[in-house]
Amino acid sequence: MDTSRGALLCATSSILYLEAALISALTLREHEPGLPITLLSDCPEWQELDLKGTGISFQLVRPDLPAGAEAFSSRWIKTRLASLSPYRDSLYVDADMLTRQPLGSLWLTLEQHPIGFVPDIKPLVSLCDHVDPIEKAYTLEAIGADALQFNSGLMLWRAGEPTATLFEHWHREWRRFARQDQLALARAIASSHIQVASLPASFNTSPRDARGQPVHLLDRKSTRLNSSHTVISYAV
Repeated sequence: MDTSRGALLCATSSILYLEAALISALTLREHEPGLPITLLSDCPEWQELDLKGTGISFQLVRPDLPAGAEAFSSRWIKTRLASLSPYRDSLYVDADMLTRQPLGSLWLTLEQHPIGFVPDIKPLVSLCDHVDPIEKAYTLEAIGADALQFNSGLMLWRAGEPTATLFEHWHREWRRFARQDQLALARAIASSHIQVASLPASFNTSPRDARGQPVHLLDRKSTRLNSSHTVISYAV
């Protein structure tokens, strides 16, 4: 297998999440034919799926979850992706995203930056409103209200020391609260001092914002599956 470029999908806890991840993978396959794809999952039963002819393989992952975080196994996998991905250049997308056109020049980002994210629609930590207030207060104290917040539903990175360090910090920060991962990411970016590229919004666009705009990946927010993610990895 060519490990310079490939796709990883993550689906945990339910067959519904697996179905969502497979749909995301198939839309990617439509626009990026010939791409090897690996399904990351904590459910061994899914090894029994007949995936012949799809170019999709299965890899079992055993999350080492903190007590009480069993419902967030996908976040454990997400914050450990640098160590799980066999590819040099990797693109992660959540399972509720659909590929609408080839990704093409996106990979050129990695010639200048080790990692890239699309800025969140609420780009400052102070505006984050989907996490526990205790974690938000902790984050405001740690990195300030004006720290940038990136949407972790899509991320592009190149394997190397800077990204390995970022993911180590991210996983450590996530384990503090072991729930959502986005503010943990903001804290990890600050502590690892990594250079982050801001990717175009077309790579993580909601249906509401897609009208009349170019779209590479569409985030189906109306059918979001909070415990499932898709990981897509590439290299040039």
